[in-house]
Amino acid sequence: MPELSLKRNFSYAFAAQGVALAVGCVTNLILPRVLGAEDFSWWQLFVFYATYVPCLALGLNDGVYLRCGGKAKNELDPAALRSQYLVGAALQLALAAVLGTAAALAVEDPRRRGILAAALVYFWFYSCHNHLGYLFQARGETDVYSKSLILNKLAYLGGQGLLLALGTAGVFDLIPLYIGACGLGLVYLWAKIRGEFRGVGLDWRLGIAECRRSISTGLSLMLSNVCSMLVLGVGRQVVDLRWGVLAFGQISFSLTLINFALTFISQISMVLFPALRRVSEGELAACCRKLEDGLYLLLPWIYVLYLPGRALLEAWLPEYRESLAYLALVLPICYFDCKMNLVGNTFLKVLNRQTSLLQINLATILVSLGFALAGAWAADNMLWVVCGMAAAIALRSIWAGRVLHRALGMSSPGYDRQDVVLAGVFVLAGQLLPWWGMMPLMTCLACGRILGWFARR
Repeated sequence: MPELSLKRNFSYAFAAQGVALAVGCVTNLILPRVLGAEDFSWWQLFVFYATYVPCLALGLNDGVYLRCGGKAKNELDPAALRSQYLVGAALQLALAAVLGTAAALAVEDPRRRGILAAALVYFWFYSCHNHLGYLFQARGETDVYSKSLILNKLAYLGGQGLLLALGTAGVFDLIPLYIGACGLGLVYLWAKIRGEFRGVGLDWRLGIAECRRSISTGLSLMLSNVCSMLVLGVGRQVVDLRWGVLAFGQISFSLTLINFALTFISQISMVLFPALRRVSEGELAACCRKLEDGLYLLLPWIYVLYLPGRALLEAWLPEYRESLAYLALVLPICYFDCKMNLVGNTFLKVLNRQTSLLQINLATILVSLGFALAGAWAADNMLWVVCGMAAAIALRSIWAGRVLHRALGMSSPGYDRQDVVLAGVFVLAGQLLPWWGMMPLMTCLACGRILGWFARR
């Protein structure tokens, strides 16, 4: 039965990410042509703000995820869950209202002010949706959360298609649609859990106490997650401050393209977490080694698939040729972040090593920030900023892997050195060779890994 449940969860998770991929293709391949470079940059700025505002929940949702992870529905108290949810939603609504008022008074540019206000509205809907979604995931009902995401993305995709057909797809038309689609996902999750909450009263004292416990448990994980995003975020913010919103849009476009894979990987991680919480530490080590072996063999094909993909993108979006030039430099970010999300983040959370994750992320933020500041004001070159992001992400993945191996009493398989060499070859070849010249080189290296791995078995 647990195996069937896990398969069902993975099936719905893959379906949800398939729909998300379709939405991402429309948003990132069609909107740039429709909106133009400046308006699309403002859209990217909204998405950037919307990515970071969930930290205003102060770890409440992360605490729910950690406290309930691996528990069955009948092990959880409905009164505590309902009171915590409603109290948390009320507190976050008040916080969003206060910050929205402050932003209206402090920001002069009306477009930036409007985008900040919209991001705070989105925060409330997203946080309420995320709270329930984390609860369903923590107790092994990831399929319910995935269905809400499918509904969310399909609603946004349909609305976006209608706006494109009518020729009215402006930034400030798309943002309310984006928020409304998230609200629709929230309505679905509330409908699924409403039966469990029926007949259960609201206890403010209990709700506040539960919120405190969840925030206390989840704060370090939330800070770790925010710091994880800031490894790339500080560089993007420096680009916005130094070179303006158009340059910000160029860098963000490249990072958004690789975000397809990272979003997919993070969803797999969410499915794995409650399942891994139920296995022994000895079994964890075996699962970790199998996952590392699989990623060692599969991830190099990211570099191979990128090459024809870039040629097609350049033909489709010629005005974004400069943005796509950065893609070769940021692709190692995708490689190492996939490893970090699936192995480092997942297993360290299972082992309750949130503090280790936070320390790793804080250190790598400093690396990224150092490169960004040097690139912006010493060298006046965005390449420094992008290379710093990639270096920080690689450092974080390697460091987290070593912390994990020590925690599980495992020897290192030595994959990290080969990963760094492969990334270096790819970046160097990208500066010296055309894409059709890189194709056989990267294919041979990916195939060589597979043959070498089987030869050592």
